[in-house]
Amino acid sequence: MKRFMIISIAAGLVLSLPGNPLAEEQQRGMTQTSISSPKVESIGKPLLSIPPRKGTPASGMQRGGGTRGMNKSVPVISALAPDHVGLTLQAQPVLYWFAQTEQDMPYEFVLIADNAEAPVLETRLPQPARPGIQQIRLSDYNVKLSPGERYQWSVALILDSEEPSGNIVAKGIIERVDRDKLELPLPSVIAKADAPRCFAQSGVWYDAVAAISDLIQSNQREGELLRQRASLLEQGGLGEIAARMLAMQASSAQ
Repeated sequence: MKRFMIISIAAGLVLSLPGNPLAEEQQRGMTQTSISSPKVESIGKPLLSIPPRKGTPASGMQRGGGTRGMNKSVPVISALAPDHVGLTLQAQPVLYWFAQTEQDMPYEFVLIADNAEAPVLETRLPQPARPGIQQIRLSDYNVKLSPGERYQWSVALILDSEEPSGNIVAKGIIERVDRDKLELPLPSVIAKADAPRCFAQSGVWYDAVAAISDLIQSNQREGELLRQRASLLEQGGLGEIAARMLAMQASSAQ
């Protein structure tokens, strides 16, 4: 799958390291308006996702059997995970996955730490109410990620409970990191409209996807935000899924 990089000028971001006196002084010198009250038009600027320097490739991990375009009769599911190790600041992040069609078959979620023998969590997922983007909230399962630990997570469409090898599986890699290891503004100065851009530019993939998805649910400029999310997914190697999502949205709006 070809990856498309959309390059933009990201303005108005304040990058500071917690505990850095010089950075904090520079931050105090800026006007409160420029930090916490961004102009509305900033929402419309494309997002630029910068993969973490230490991220190792996770090629193919996020792609389920239905995302390859080889067989149109196979259901399409995909983990919204990048083609590298995706980062989060959250102990209990929200994970997103995509189902293009309704299926009268169960879905299973598995979360397992790197080199672990047994999963941290293995559970059936609620049947999606409708096709499109779905959520998995780790807080619903009382599961927390340990800082510095990598985990593989997967969503499987169970086609035959007696033959697991025939299931359609979409996978991703996630790692929780500490904020003080990233060039990221303090939470108190990140406006909600700026959060997707801050997380994307700091390489915090999962939090960027969650932040833009939250804006989509609450903002009336949904069309522009949907295109921003599609741009973010393209940069993570999910261009085909991004195109499918936009096509579904356009079809439902007609």
